[in-house]
Order: sequence, then C-alpha cells, then structure tokens
Amino acid sequence: MFLRGLRDAAGLSVARIHLLLPDMVGDRAKPAPSTLHRLLRGVGLKSHQGLVTALIEICIADPVEAAKAQRRARALLKRAWEQPARAESGQGQGNDSDCTAHLAKLVHLHEQVLETQADLGRALQAKEQAEAKLDAHSSSREEEIAELRRGLLAVTGERDAALRTVQEARQQITALERKLAAAGMSPTPGRKAEQGPETEPIPGVTHGMHEVAVVRDELVGLDTSGRRMAAVLEHATEKLLDGELTGRFRWEELTKSEKAMAGELIGNLMRHDFRFDTRGPLDFRIAGVDVDLKVTSGSTWIIPREAQGRVCMLVHLDHRRGLWSLGVVRATEELLLSGANKDGKRNLSRAGREAIEWVHKDSRLPVNVLDRLPATDLQAVLAQTTGQGRVNEFFRVAQRQSVTLPVLATVARQRDAAKRARDARRILAAEGILVLNHRNSDPEIARALGLPVPERGTWVSVRLAPATEEERGSGRSVVLSGTWWRLAKPDDEVSPLPGH
Repeated sequence: MFLRGLRDAAGLSVARIHLLLPDMVGDRAKPAPSTLHRLLRGVGLKSHQGLVTALIEICIADPVEAAKAQRRARALLKRAWEQPARAESGQGQGNDSDCTAHLAKLVHLHEQVLETQADLGRALQAKEQAEAKLDAHSSSREEEIAELRRGLLAVTGERDAALRTVQEARQQITALERKLAAAGMSPTPGRKAEQGPETEPIPGVTHGMHEVAVVRDELVGLDTSGRRMAAVLEHATEKLLDGELTGRFRWEELTKSEKAMAGELIGNLMRHDFRFDTRGPLDFRIAGVDVDLKVTSGSTWIIPREAQGRVCMLVHLDHRRGLWSLGVVRATEELLLSGANKDGKRNLSRAGREAIEWVHKDSRLPVNVLDRLPATDLQAVLAQTTGQGRVNEFFRVAQRQSVTLPVLATVARQRDAAKRARDARRILAAEGILVLNHRNSDPEIARALGLPVPERGTWVSVRLAPATEEERGSGRSVVLSGTWWRLAKPDDEVSPLPGH
C-alpha cells in the first residue's frame, strides 16, 4: 500500500516502471512484466528489497524525500519479517524456532544492506553538490569572459565613432580647402580662417538637431542589429517577472508599480552593457551629449522638468504585439503638450512623436517559450506537482526550441533548475528524448540535427528514432554510441536512447 501511494503520486503505470527499471535490480535480474505485476500487488514483495529501493528511486526525484521514503520502507520490511510465520502442515515446533532464527539473520542482513545503500545515497548527494559547485565556478568564469567581451565591444564602438568623426572632419577640411582655392586664397596651417560665407550655419540645421544626430549615430554604431538592446529588454523583463519565485512569464501579470520600475531597471542594464558615461546631470552622456532615458509601454512618453529642452532617448515596449523601438529626440517646447502635472512633467505631443529619430523601429521582442506553447501543453506542464515533473513534461512538449535558464527556473520554481535539466536528460532518454546543452559534443549534435545550437545556460530537447540504411548520412541524423539516429516522426514508436 505504501509503494502504491508513491506510484500514484508519480503517475507511473506498472508498464512504465518496468521500462524505467535497470537490467539488474539489486542482486537480481529485472523481473518480467507479469512477475512485476504480481510483486507490486504484494505477493512475495518483502523478499525483493532491491525492487523496493529501485521503485522509490524512480518515483521520487528529490533526494531528501527519497531518503525519508527509504527509511519508511525499511521499517515496513522489518515489521513484515518480524510477524510470526504460519506453520505449514506437518511441521513441528522445532522447525518454527529454526525458521525464526534464520529470519532474524536475514532481517539483520537486510538492515546492513539498507544502511549501505543509505551511505551510497549520501555519497551521491555529496557528488551532486560538488558538481553544482563546479558548475557555479564555471559560470563565474564565463561571466568574466562575457564581461571582457562586452568591454571589447564598447571600446570597439568608441573607436568606430572616433574614426567616423575624424573622417567627417577630414571631409569638411577638404571641402573648405577647395572653396578657399576657388576664391584664390591658400589656407595657412595653425591659423584660424577669417569668418566668411563658408562658416555661416547651414539653413535648417541647429545645434540641438546636430546633437540628436550624433547620439542616434552613436547608438547605431554600438548596436547595429539591435541584439544588445533586445537582450537588455529581455533581461529586464525576466528580472521583473521573477519566474523562479512567482511562476509568472507574461508582461500582463506584472502590477502597475512593477511596470513603472521597468525604466530604471532598463537604464541600469544599459549602463552596464553599453558602458555609458553617467557623470552628467542626466541618465547618460553619449558621444559628449547629455541624454535622459524614458521608457513607456503606452502611447507617449512623460518628460520631467529637468529633461525638457534636452536630448531624450526613448524606448517603447509593445508586449501585446511583441515589438520594441528605440529613438532619439530633443524635447523642445514646441514638441511637448502645454499642460503639466504638479511636478512639472509634460507629455510628448504628436508632433514630438513624429520628430523622433529612430534607431530601431518595431523590432521583435524575444518571445518566452512558455508563451508560445499551446494551452493544452502548458496546462500539462503546470499540472505536474513537482519541479522535476514539470521540467520533464516541459521538455516533452517544448521540443526543438531553445530554452533559457530563466524559463527553466520559471517551470521548476526551484533554484537548482539546471540540476532538474540534468535529471530530465537521464529520465527522458528512456522515452527516446534527447536533452542537449552546451557541454561536450551536444552543440555538434544539434547542428547535425538542424536544431538551435545551445549556448551556456540554454537547452534543446528532441525525440529521436533509429535511422535506416537509406536515412544514414542524409542529413538530420547523428551517431550515438555507434548507432545512427534521426529526428523522430509523430508515428514513430518510442525507442530508448543508447545506454538507457
């Protein structure tokens, strides 16, 4: 009855348990399906301690809960062996005493075996903790490398901006020299030319408009494709949702006050990623221009008193359509609405919105994998009662997609989401599902199968099936443990992966 409760909680049938059992259960070979049915009904079960232990390991993924269940099982087995045995017909009292002595020895041996297994479990737990520490150390090294790469990108951007400035200056010098030559004058190095028609301002171009163009060009040079800014917005959204603790993964689930924090969080992440100078009176100093950052998910931006008349960098988030935009404008008097609130803040007018110099317009926001799942698949994931169960089901239904660590943490609702992924790899292999990450040959396997190549902190799952002679080497197939495998089709039978 105790084991039946564990099976029901794990949602496992006897056939599934037989599939997950190793070839050797304790010191015996794995029982046949019919024998397993009989044993799990209680017939002769107390003589199969190895089966009891293996069943608990299959049904309970949490090591602490599994250890509790093992202790409970040992107590039940001891009680079963201590119950008086019925005397068979034709046997005397002498045989009863001999049987009791043998049973006592057997119980003692079983207790020793259980203690040894408990020691082994503690050793395995210590091994997993050591692996987790190693992963954390590797993660810190990767973060240092990523930090250096971001610094290199920032310096490269500054270099490119400086080169553009030098090139523009050279072009202006060349143009002025040509005009002077046409006027019959020769430029004198080291002396300022007398102001003439050439130095008059170009009609329609003001100092403020020049600053907007300088900031816009600098932002384009720093992030031509928009990938860096998209990563900043994705990171900010993940921080606000905090899926590991809340289970949320949609922008609409945030409160109004949480959404109001988005601007400050995005600004902090941009300072870190783009290495913007923050010594000016506003949020940033970009290419020598003081810039104020404003973020909105509505129809316009609210400009505070200190940013009015200054250059503003504007971010617009449209989570309903999955789009984002980044632009630059000088918030002059004619581009702001006349009305102001008690703090002197004013909205950007329609003319102000039309005057925005866009750096990136209506770019796609990174989409959370959970948000793309069909409702039935999402419900199947969330219906699981344990973190491991949710992760297992998630990898079953969200195949051939790149899954990030924050998404996995949202599903598991646990800090050790990476360990849940490692355990899922072992469990799902019996169903023919391969879970890939950035380690070992996994990236090459993903490329060969035409899947998203996992980087550090990402995973990809896919179901495989054995490849025929004709399918080998024809693309979308790989060799695992000496045998060929291909992407499985919906009607392919389940084939456990090699070694499982």
